[in-house]
Amino acid sequence: MIFTTRRVREEKALGSPPVWKGIVKKAAPVVVRLGAFLAGMYGEWKARKAEEHAKSKRLRLLKKSAVVLVSVLLGLVLLAGTVKALVSLRILTIHSFLSVAGADLPVDENGFTNILILGAGDKSHEGIDLTDSIMVVSLDPRKTKSAVMLSLPRDLYLLETENMGRGRINELYRNYKIKIQYSAKLTPAIASQLSLKELATEVGRNLHMQIHHVMKVDFIAFVDAVNTLGGLDIQVPQTIVDTEYPGANYTYQTFEIHKGLQHIDGETALKYARSRHTTSDFDRSARQQQLLQAMGDKARAEGIMGSPGRISEFLKILTDHVETTMSFAEILGAAKLADRIDRSNMLSYNLNIETGIYSPFAVPGGFLYAPPRDQFEGASVLLPFSLPEFPVTWKQIQAFMQLVLQNRAVYLSKPQIQILNAGAKRGMGRTLGNELIRYGFDQIETDNASDDRKNPPKLPSSVVVARTEGDESTAQFFAALLHLPVGPLPAGIPPEKQGPVTIVVGTDYTYTPLQDLLPTTQQ
Repeated sequence: MIFTTRRVREEKALGSPPVWKGIVKKAAPVVVRLGAFLAGMYGEWKARKAEEHAKSKRLRLLKKSAVVLVSVLLGLVLLAGTVKALVSLRILTIHSFLSVAGADLPVDENGFTNILILGAGDKSHEGIDLTDSIMVVSLDPRKTKSAVMLSLPRDLYLLETENMGRGRINELYRNYKIKIQYSAKLTPAIASQLSLKELATEVGRNLHMQIHHVMKVDFIAFVDAVNTLGGLDIQVPQTIVDTEYPGANYTYQTFEIHKGLQHIDGETALKYARSRHTTSDFDRSARQQQLLQAMGDKARAEGIMGSPGRISEFLKILTDHVETTMSFAEILGAAKLADRIDRSNMLSYNLNIETGIYSPFAVPGGFLYAPPRDQFEGASVLLPFSLPEFPVTWKQIQAFMQLVLQNRAVYLSKPQIQILNAGAKRGMGRTLGNELIRYGFDQIETDNASDDRKNPPKLPSSVVVARTEGDESTAQFFAALLHLPVGPLPAGIPPEKQGPVTIVVGTDYTYTPLQDLLPTTQQ
């Protein structure tokens, strides 16, 4: 038997390589290509996610900017005492903000959107949550593209409410908020929202109109906004020396500003807007309107609202100083709605005590009076002037709001009315004239139908006369309002006595308050 020997290691070296090495060798290029593909996919995914995150961040910033800018706008409306701010600053025409879809705001049966705007002191004021600026804004963006604003004085006293008790209107929100927060164990935010809505219900009930939303702004927003604009140049109509302007820790300080052109900062602007111890609340409204106009003019002149940097400054100032019952979508809807308002179609009024009865002359909105203080524990309050005097009702104010809101086109035309006494009782022409003035028709002239005192004309019938065809629709309106006929100018009345619309009151004329000529609800 023959044996042959050999080295095992050499046999393996001379044989075929292991199978797995071949597989790896062949698969390696595929694995590399697959890895490269996956790496590319991951890179694209990561870039896409980064882009989506950046886009989402930009959208959030856009929404936040829109909310605050709308808040700036409405805050300025509040502190200025006029709805002209809705368009004067032109903030809401920035298309990048309006491009974000907004919800339609609710409307009443006439197609109007009504908003209650409140101004309150911030935490540094001793009167925190006292709503010392109160106004109702009614927008009609469709038919007349107009806005009506009515300011309510802080001392207006509500003798009766459904849930808020009785008291000055500027105290109702604060007192009700405290009451429900502790009795129902609510958070301050929830209590505030419920209180805002309850106040809106009460204001709407007394004005006989539906209030859809509320916005509350504090005074820090106003001060910082003026400072961000670099201050304002204003023409002060008369020197003010107020020795009782509220100071820190329940003290008083003297606020003084002299007649003439003045450059003022935010703090001075706020004092100028709020000072009332040497002037009335009604003078305050005029000053606030002046300040707002100055702010709007400067913002437009310097193009501030088109500057992202300046917009960011307003964002920083006002984020924490506005509270509203609107949702974000409704705020954007309000922006779109306000953008449809014509800046020249603004009607601004405030309730006041110039009735022409207890005061030397009448002015628009003169539906209040100051009752004796001893009836209200020494407090100075205002009540609606009522016909008859008792019980106290809001019927005249309701009639005024109904007349203005539903006949905006007539008011915007600023009708000129001549009232001629042609046989009516002495003083009837002036009485009617004062009535029309209080209801917002302030271009009224009263006179006798003739200068012949010995033989004055005594016409048996009253009539409303249009001077031209263009005046006929206005004459028809006043004829329907006063329940009088329309006709030609009666013989015997000199043509030079005639106005665009002439109301001739004859021997048959009997004065009837407008509150009784309009279908309003008595309180």
